Amino acid sequence: MSFRFQRTERKKPRIDIVPMVDVMTFLIVFFMLFTTFRTNPQGLDIKLPRAETATAQQASTTVVTIDKAGNVYLGDKKTSLDSLKLTINQRIQKNPNEIVVIRADSSTSYQKLVDVMDVARLAGAGRLALAADKTTR
Repeated sequence: MSFRFQRTERKKPRIDIVPMVDVMTFLIVFFMLFTTFRTNPQGLDIKLPRAETATAQQASTTVVTIDKAGNVYLGDKKTSLDSLKLTINQRIQKNPNEIVVIRADSSTSYQKLVDVMDVARLAGAGRLALAADKTTR
């Protein structure tokens, strides 16, 4: 008596990628939405002081930001006072009506604010503005 066993071909194991792609797509969308809701419109997390007489500036502006730690930013890029002076000088030469808006955190030291204002004036800026949030009564 001889037994004959038939060999069945084994299927090669394979990894199904479709569920993994679905999960990765979901994660990408989730993180994209989460980061847009968590960021500040200006990009830097500062708390502006409040004033009843705050008004919006509509002319050509250069925005300088000072955070809690005293770091100075031109737009969203961290900068030193020397390079700030050079950049403001270049912008003033292109447009003499350029307004330099200083957005300083409410806990920023007064000396740091005066330093930035002094650099802007030395660079030729004649029009300075201090940013503030408008309070409502």
